[in-house]
Amino acid sequence: MKPGYFSFFLFILIIFALGCYYHYPFLSDDSLISLRYVQRFIEGKGLTWNDGHPVEGYSNLLWILMISFLGKLGMNLIISARVLGIACSVGTLAVICSYFKTINVRKEYVFLTVFLLVTTPCFTVWAIGGLEQPLYIFLLTLTLTEVSKIINDKNKGRVYFLSLWLGLLAITRPDGFLFTILTTIFLIFIFRKSRKGLIRVFVFAGMIPALFLLGQLLFRYNFYGELVPNTALVKVKITLHHVVRGGFYVFKSFFGTLLFSSLGLYCLFYLVYKKKNLFGFYLLLNVVVWTAYIVTVGGDIFPAFRHYYVVLILLVFAIIFGLNEMQFRFKTKMTRVGFIVLLLINPFIQLLIPDNHYAIEERWEFRGLNLGKTLKNTFPETTLIAVTAAGCIPYASELPTVDMLGLNDYYTPRHPPKNFGTGMLAHELGDASYVLGRNPDIIIYHMGAVPRFNVGDQMKNNPVFINNYVEVLARQNQDEHILYFNKYGKSAGIIKEKNILTIPAYLITSVKDNESVFKNKRLLKHLQKGKKYILSIKNNEAEKWELSRSAANLFSPESKISYRNNEMILTLIPNNEMFLENIELHRKY
Repeated sequence: MKPGYFSFFLFILIIFALGCYYHYPFLSDDSLISLRYVQRFIEGKGLTWNDGHPVEGYSNLLWILMISFLGKLGMNLIISARVLGIACSVGTLAVICSYFKTINVRKEYVFLTVFLLVTTPCFTVWAIGGLEQPLYIFLLTLTLTEVSKIINDKNKGRVYFLSLWLGLLAITRPDGFLFTILTTIFLIFIFRKSRKGLIRVFVFAGMIPALFLLGQLLFRYNFYGELVPNTALVKVKITLHHVVRGGFYVFKSFFGTLLFSSLGLYCLFYLVYKKKNLFGFYLLLNVVVWTAYIVTVGGDIFPAFRHYYVVLILLVFAIIFGLNEMQFRFKTKMTRVGFIVLLLINPFIQLLIPDNHYAIEERWEFRGLNLGKTLKNTFPETTLIAVTAAGCIPYASELPTVDMLGLNDYYTPRHPPKNFGTGMLAHELGDASYVLGRNPDIIIYHMGAVPRFNVGDQMKNNPVFINNYVEVLARQNQDEHILYFNKYGKSAGIIKEKNILTIPAYLITSVKDNESVFKNKRLLKHLQKGKKYILSIKNNEAEKWELSRSAANLFSPESKISYRNNEMILTLIPNNEMFLENIELHRKY
């Protein structure tokens, strides 16, 4: 790079680093879903989320494979995802700066546009967020530069590189193949009068990327037995509700990036309407189709306008080429002042956007990681948990898991509720009867909360959940988690061995006290002196039980065991305040 470009690029990297630092340690829960697949893949269990019927609950194959490579080398998986995200983001900036330097576009245009990009949180949030967006955008940027060279520079040979970038895009996300379709159609139109050009475009821009997609389809069908990923079944249903949500998402994204987007659309309008620029038409085609796609699928639920990222990178090219076509100059004092104000105002405007604040405020994933590690250290590795947050807790716990919202579950998305398509995107599915039929040891809503979402509403009215599960307020340092324990679960419930009944103390509760504490790799019940604690469990009428001698010494003589039909009711009154792990009963003869 020339000295001017080198100084500019170094300055941009500093701004980028500050943006990443400002939003750190944001980490998407969905990224941890991908990392669980990576975790198991490295362990030799295949691209699976659980044992049993494999399910494709990810939509970023190339991203997972790249992280797996770093993980196999011994790098921490979360760090691997961040390193790749930052590397791809820096690569995107480098490609933009290098390309426009070679075609002698004024560096002021590039400086303005790239500064707007790096001061828009979408760019820095997703550089560290752990998902595949930085790789996706990096490959899209390479695609755009190759198409520009083919159209503007008449460099037809670059179609060989174009086929590689489009092919990798197709296996980075399922919607990546959309750019192969659009690019092939556009280049066929451009070279419609050249038979040789048409063949080259059809083969390299169309067929070779299609082979990448075909390869993934064959793997999917062979390994998962499906033609579409599980994610599509969970998230995609075209309804009026989703379309309205998608339209509102685009509206929010545009006004959340108003300075960037309005300048980009004006420059795009100038390229297409005023200059009839062919590359401008290509950019417009991509903007229109991608926006329509976002609207159709219902937008997104993540912070900082993740799906709008594609539009922003398309507008980067529109702004630079548009300003260049206008021959906009910064010679007068007024234009220079306006230029500086434009640069400085964007970061401050972005601080006011609520969707950007969510990336700073969203830290619950780390509570989930801590909870997951605690569960791993506290309960047997066979403990089956059921969750609605399918990333952080399953990843950190490494326990077998039921994904109650269905993203990583085979049954749930294939049995959707009647109102599917009318609720919160990706949180509409759920079948309480199915989940309870799996007999999970622990049910966890979000990071430990009361039942929520559609599946939670069903649970509240399900007699199995009401009768078999005990709500436990589990304290972990400064955190509190509401966990629902199965009294009859194989790994965290009551254990019956011949003449001994071992009851985890966290299952007994009083009217206003269900508190237990994670301590020394155990979950201990905090009992208060003189308070009455009760537990009712199923019991054979012919069996009678009594407190073991050691247990009886801990409780008042007023403590008792009573029977009602096939139910045993244990009533305990502690002699002293204590932390208790188990209560042991012996069979009476």
